Amino acid sequence: MKNSLLTLLLFSTLLATAQNKTENYIAKYSSAAVAEMDRCGIPASITLAQGILESGNGESRLAVEGKNHFGIKCHSNWNGKTIIEDDDEKGECFRKYSKVSESYRDHSLFLTQRGRYSFLFEYQKTDYKKWAKGLKKAGYATNPKYPTLLIDLIERYDLTRFDKGESQGKQLYFAHTYGLPYLTGLGIYYFNKKTVLLTELNTSFAFSGANVGYHYELFNKFYTGANTGIIYLPTKEKTIAPQISAELMYRKSSKNKRFNSVLIRGGVQFPLAEMDYKIIPYLSLTYLID
Repeated sequence: MKNSLLTLLLFSTLLATAQNKTENYIAKYSSAAVAEMDRCGIPASITLAQGILESGNGESRLAVEGKNHFGIKCHSNWNGKTIIEDDDEKGECFRKYSKVSESYRDHSLFLTQRGRYSFLFEYQKTDYKKWAKGLKKAGYATNPKYPTLLIDLIERYDLTRFDKGESQGKQLYFAHTYGLPYLTGLGIYYFNKKTVLLTELNTSFAFSGANVGYHYELFNKFYTGANTGIIYLPTKEKTIAPQISAELMYRKSSKNKRFNSVLIRGGVQFPLAEMDYKIIPYLSLTYLID
């Protein structure tokens, strides 16, 4: 049991140390993107995707030294500080800011105050594909793959969740679970930014269980956590056994209107009382319903 716990903890630690740089960027700047969306109407998903792409997750020289996350050049109307960087040509002039929030603000002004981008605001905020293609059409970037790169980032990291505003950081769902050895279950899941609280009842032909749990998002919708509760054994003299479990979980968005997303979960239960099994591995699919 101790070796199994140690292995799971070690695996979780390795996953945690390999946190995705893009996810770190999203966590750090999503609030700024949502604030600019509320102020100017630019989808937060588009702003974040551009920031990720143009700044190299905030690690490019332009982003680090110039706090410029959107690759905006000086142009004739810029009277602020500047930084020189190679782009389409060598030694081009880019805008320099004192803090990243100024770059996000200037990005909004750049799109709202230039006539060539005005047609973008006729699109729905939820239509990120039109926005991505429209930015290329308006001349924001010269790379012919620019729309594809933005769309790929938005879909890979589910950035559209920010287009609904900050309130989407907290979500309560009812859940149906199916798997092995527990065949079916019901539960409630509460998502708050990077953490998940849950409570479930699960059953099978041999035994049933009730548990509460806590999970934390390591990176890009991968979670690790622990559950605790009881296992009910109706065919045994000692009918109730306490248990703890370690679990890994992945949240996958769904296009099915009947449910919001599906959780792919795997873990190991450790009964804390005498049972036929010292450990109980399990695998399940949990459907989250709005």
